[in-house]
Amino acid sequence: MDKAFQKFCDIMEKYHLYDDIEHLFILFSGGKDCSMMLDLLLEYNKYANFDIPYNVYAVLYPKHMYMDSGGNYLDNFKDIKEYWQDRGIAIRYEIPDNGDFDDNDRFGCKICKKSRKHLIDAFLNEYPAHTGLVTGFTMYDALSYLNMMLLKCNYDLSKMAALPDAERNETTRMLHKMSLKECFPNGKYIIRPILPFNEQEVCSYIAEHKIPHLTTPCKISKYKFKRLYSAALDLYDEF
Repeated sequence: MDKAFQKFCDIMEKYHLYDDIEHLFILFSGGKDCSMMLDLLLEYNKYANFDIPYNVYAVLYPKHMYMDSGGNYLDNFKDIKEYWQDRGIAIRYEIPDNGDFDDNDRFGCKICKKSRKHLIDAFLNEYPAHTGLVTGFTMYDALSYLNMMLLKCNYDLSKMAALPDAERNETTRMLHKMSLKECFPNGKYIIRPILPFNEQEVCSYIAEHKIPHLTTPCKISKYKFKRLYSAALDLYDEF
């Protein structure tokens, strides 16, 4: 058995990630992390004989990663769509009405999250309780958020209470992203099955299994904390 797949199976079973789940709502962007997550999840369902219904949902934003200025899909994204279509995986693609953020907009990540969340929430609201929202959140996402939180208080958590309310609330909200599974008040769940995987494991899996993924960089990636954190650890070739 593939080492990464064995690890994934162990995570799913040890932490009972499917307990109380009757439907899966899988988020997909075409990036490395979610591509690995989707592949592993599909393989696990077959391996464990789970006939659990699912939908795969993708919000194409920021738009420049998927389309040219004329609104035509980039060749790289066409390859991704064709790959999953050939595997029989139906993915619902949604394009936000708003335009892209500016090239050097330091708040582009917030614009992106807001654009995605608006469409995802609207679609997710159509599903009942016991639906599991599955994301491709990884170890380095969690570590970068944790490091960001520590930097906010200069590595002294006792100073957290002294932060302005808005900044403190934004910082503490990062903590929930470090759990494999959590239940929302409405009875729905969020599941992060590849949270224990690091960047090297993700890159190796994608390469070994020849899974196409987005190669067009986000134009504000230089401001993304995960990228800066990973660059400091020398994880990305482009740095």
